[in-house]
Formats: sequence, structure tokens, C-alpha cells
Amino acid sequence: VKLKKAGTAFEVRGTGPLSARTFAIGDEDHTIGNSLRHVLMQNQRINFAAYSVPHPSEPIVHIRVQTVKKATAEDEKVDDSNTVNYPAIMALRDASLTLIDQCDFVLEKLEECIPAVKEDSLKMDKIYEQQRQYADDQEMADDAVDGDGDEEDDDDIDHY
Repeated sequence: VKLKKAGTAFEVRGTGPLSARTFAIGDEDHTIGNSLRHVLMQNQRINFAAYSVPHPSEPIVHIRVQTVKKATAEDEKVDDSNTVNYPAIMALRDASLTLIDQCDFVLEKLEECIPAVKEDSLKMDKIYEQQRQYADDQEMADDAVDGDGDEEDDDDIDHY
């Protein structure tokens, strides 16, 4: 069963204090959701982190992040709900960078132990680059046919 493409790649949801947000990440699943949740919860500045996949047939994961807001004398003087020591978007960014570093470390150690993994990794990088170049060429060809350069016509998403 082939899942349809997500309607959005990344979306920030929520209003109010910047310390609490829900992030919708398209074309992802439990793997990234649980990994980011785990990394987020290792941070002392995170009060709450959770993820959900709304429906198995929807290629999207929601990640909820709430950071700890430290009360200071200045906070009491200024009643600004957007004054946050550590915004949720920064927490997600930092967790993503940490996860990338962890994956790179594991891959590096695996490549040291098993040389065939390095060969496979190089082959996969080459295939990925070829696919990206092909997609770029297709997009340029589609733009030339459309003549308007409008990305709206370039979606693989069926609108009902």
C-alpha cells in the first residue's frame, strides 16, 4: 500500500506562549516522532514532549513540546506571554541537531566495524544524488511546460 504524500512538509501549530507548540511534520512516522521525543525529554529545559500519528494512513506525525519557563523578577514586572527563556521551536531545532549528531556517530562507528556498510553508504549517497538531480530536472521540465513557474501545479497530491 502506497501512502499519499503529506499536504505539508512542516507546520507549527498553537497560539499563546512560545514555550508550547505542536509541530506537524509531513511524510514521517513513529520513527522520527519517538526519536525526537526521547531526545527532547533528555533536556532539563523541557517540561513535556510527546508525539502522535493521527491516523496510520496519514503520512504525518505531530510533536508536542512544552518548555520550562523560569520565573524571574523581570517576568513579574512585564506581563508578556511571549517572553520565554527557551521557545519550543528552538527546543525542537536543538533536539533535531542532537539526533542528527547521534545518527552520524552511530553510522561512523558501524562503518569502522563493518567496511561493507561504508561501501553501501557511498552507493546510497550516489543514488540519492542521482534521484535529487532527476527530480530537479523534472521540476524544471514541468515549469517549462506550465510556463508559469507555479508550484501549485507540481504537486503529487490529489485534491478532492
